[in-house]
Amino acid sequence: MNCLTRRNACRTVATATVLLLGVALVPPIANAAGIGGKATGSSSVTAGTWGTTASVTSMVFTTNAFQTSTITNSGTVAFSAESYSVTVSKPASGAPTFKVFQCATAWASNLCSGGAGTQVGGTLAANSVTTITSSTALAAAGTLYLQVEPAAVTASTTVTLSPKVTSPAQLRAAVKTNQ
Repeated sequence: MNCLTRRNACRTVATATVLLLGVALVPPIANAAGIGGKATGSSSVTAGTWGTTASVTSMVFTTNAFQTSTITNSGTVAFSAESYSVTVSKPASGAPTFKVFQCATAWASNLCSGGAGTQVGGTLAANSVTTITSSTALAAAGTLYLQVEPAAVTASTTVTLSPKVTSPAQLRAAVKTNQ
């Protein structure tokens, strides 16, 4: 074919050739130069702190009145769950039992936002040490509210709460954004 006689056909072939070369050559050149629209990879938490604190860790019960504690995530890494070691002392007499309830807001008149809250763990007996785990996420600097509810208390009984992380699976890495 003579390009002088068929200008449109030759221009079309030339344009297609340039476009094909661009599609074939530009991505490798752009990647080599650090330019591109594709990103892949993985990351992990390399630094961070975790831990929780309780406003009240030791509660003495002489009646069946409920008592509360505030649990705060004092670290920089969020939790997907929170665990508690709960120790119930042996009273001089009787066989009291205790239940632990959790709420995302502060307790008001023994209610959690109008309801009873969520029980974490089972019924705890006197003279026992039990680890209970809640499945509620706890953000960094976030707070959970616990209420310990006694039954059948006839003599002074102490309940001690120790918040803890029982597994690396309870840690939730902070969300990273590209800002």
